[in-house]
Amino acid sequence: MWRVVFYERRGNRVHMDKTGPWLPEKTLARNWANWFVEQGYHVALQDQNGGLEKLHVGIPG
Repeated sequence: MWRVVFYERRGNRVHMDKTGPWLPEKTLARNWANWFVEQGYHVALQDQNGGLEKLHVGIPG
């Protein structure tokens, strides 16, 4: 299971803002993440064990 995690930049800090619903396949989550990146959001992928796959440089994880 995978989900998209949204980050918000506040000054020099980056905070986890929201999370999307759990999706059964990484490919599906990555497609959504790519769409949100195109819209200007800062996102990462999170697996069901809590591990993060960063899609932007500078996002903690």
